[in-house]
Amino acid sequence: MAKRLATALTLLAALMALGVAGCGGDDDSESASGDSSTISLAFSTWNGYAGLVIGVESGIFEEEGLDVSYDVIEDPVQRFNAFKAGEFDAVATTPDTFSRNWARAIETVQVLPVDRSLGGDGIVAGTDVTDVAGLEGETVAVSQGSTSQWFLGYVLEDNGLSLDDVEQANLTAADAGAAFAAGRVPVAVTWEPWLTRAEKNPDGHVLVSTEDYPDIITDGVAFSPDYVEENPETVQKFVDAYGKVMDMVESDPDKAFGYASDYLGQSVADIKATLKTVPLLTLEEGAEFYGTADSPGPAYDVFTQSGEFWESIGEADEVANADDAIDPSFINEAVGQS
Repeated sequence: MAKRLATALTLLAALMALGVAGCGGDDDSESASGDSSTISLAFSTWNGYAGLVIGVESGIFEEEGLDVSYDVIEDPVQRFNAFKAGEFDAVATTPDTFSRNWARAIETVQVLPVDRSLGGDGIVAGTDVTDVAGLEGETVAVSQGSTSQWFLGYVLEDNGLSLDDVEQANLTAADAGAAFAAGRVPVAVTWEPWLTRAEKNPDGHVLVSTEDYPDIITDGVAFSPDYVEENPETVQKFVDAYGKVMDMVESDPDKAFGYASDYLGQSVADIKATLKTVPLLTLEEGAEFYGTADSPGPAYDVFTQSGEFWESIGEADEVANADDAIDPSFINEAVGQS
């Protein structure tokens, strides 16, 4: 009898607990609307992602009711495969990488631009090459299938040339910079610190950089379409909270970048020095880059043009629709432009 009573009381308690949970209760992970508060991010080691790390390590995301975690996966193929397998809710990378993966059925919705390369990427060449036209017939070290190749293709086309006019040597951006410094290749598409080293090289210089093309290489956060559809409130909180991260970066950069020092393996002074060529975007600057659904910003053109580039060299079978891949509503809401 006592055993039956205990069992009945246990069942009653369980039913009451379910009833409380069904009314919303104090569940921190999911709101009454079904919005999850958990966000798992994946990105590589890059100064432009410092704000995302600061948001986690400083507790700003947590203060806004979000449970944000991140994993560093350097290989973009591995990163997107893990994202496609559902291991992550969001990824951070460049628009050209998003367009390339969209064409491979890995769909994403960009909601937050975080940085732009403003001289952080470029083409280094010997002093005998004085303009882009002089690249014709040259061997260019470049990472094929990467943002560096997209940048090279864009610059060549902007100057009346194409990839067919150069001989490509497939090297990663870092290896390309090192090969140029060692005199093994006459031209390389690379990034810092190899650009600065090229300027100090009496036999080399930076031929062109993203300072001349400030919208071509940017980085942003994108979620899966399902996540955005099912968790719009969480995505909005995430974008809003990132604005508070940028407030900290502006008001107390030493404190802010201290949270990202271990992630980047750089001192606070070194991180601050990179802001000249890899500036972090405020929400207002990001909103300008995205524009609105009715008046799209440069982000739409970059996504489409890069998609057309990948298709033209056989890296993609189609060009994805930028309207499906970019949602400016969240950042516009955050800055009061909705």
